[in-house]
Amino acid sequence: MTKLLSITKPKSSAQIVAKQHMKKHLKRIRNKEYSRLRDMVPAIAKKQNISKVTVIEEAVRYIDELHRALASRLTNTEISSSQGNADILKDLVHSFIPTDFYERRAPPSVDFEKQQKVPSYLSRSKRPARFV
Repeated sequence: MTKLLSITKPKSSAQIVAKQHMKKHLKRIRNKEYSRLRDMVPAIAKKQNISKVTVIEEAVRYIDELHRALASRLTNTEISSSQGNADILKDLVHSFIPTDFYERRAPPSVDFEKQQKVPSYLSRSKRPARFV
C-alpha cells in the first residue's frame, strides 16, 4: 500500500504575515459584531464580561420575546381592511425598534481592499501595508 504525500509549495514570509493580519482583522470584526449584538439585547446590554455563547442565547431569547409580543398584538388587533393591515403592521414593527437604533450604527465604511483591483498582498509596491 502506498501513501500519497501531499506536496505543498512553501509559503513566503509575506504570505504568512498577510494571513496573520487577515485573521486578526476578521477577529476584530467578529468581536465588534458580538458587541453590537450585545448592545441591542436589553438583558445584557449593561453587562461587560459576557461570553459569546451567552450573547447569542440571550439574543435568541429576546427575538422569541419580540416574536411573542408581535403575535399577541396582532391577534388582539381587529383589522378591517388589507390596507389598514399593512399600516398597522408597519406601525407595530416600528414601535419595537428603539428610536436611536439607526443613529447608534456607524455608517458602513468602504474598505480600502475592496476599492483595489489587485489585493495589496499581491501588488508589487515597496511601501509596507498599513493595518488600522
